[in-house]
Amino acid sequence: MDFSKIDDIFSREIVRGGEAYLDGQLRVATSADQRASSLAGMFSAAATALLAATVALANPSWNVPGHGALMIGAGAAALMFLIGAVLCLRVIMPVSFWLPGCEPENWEPDVAAGKRLHDCFGERADHIQEQIAANLKVIESNAWKFRWGASFGIAAPFVGVVTWGLASVCGW
Repeated sequence: MDFSKIDDIFSREIVRGGEAYLDGQLRVATSADQRASSLAGMFSAAATALLAATVALANPSWNVPGHGALMIGAGAAALMFLIGAVLCLRVIMPVSFWLPGCEPENWEPDVAAGKRLHDCFGERADHIQEQIAANLKVIESNAWKFRWGASFGIAAPFVGVVTWGLASVCGW
């Protein structure tokens, strides 16, 4: 950005606003990670319980009527919960993410060249815009994974019931 035509106050406001935007992105990403972590835990617990029930139903000494259909339904629901948990866990994996501000050593070339602060604001604003764009890609990718993970987990009980019903009707 060419800041040569604007005053110092305006250029400082542009940089301040960009850094505030980066801070907002960080807050959004952190809260999204928390939601994904919570859902991943719930989905993992549900899948574990359903897999334990499936193993218990597979015990030949149990003569539970319709145990085959129950195992298939529980297995289908457990699989859906596991897929949802894995997608939610993918959201909380470490990724590159830009934070507001910059390291003081990043200013070293400008200091060595004897630049005035006002002359550096345009480059700083461009850099902040690149950071915002990179963060947005990460946030959108994680939102996609979270949406699908939540959808799989929410659908799991319904898929389990429908699968159990179909297996029962088919006589398994």
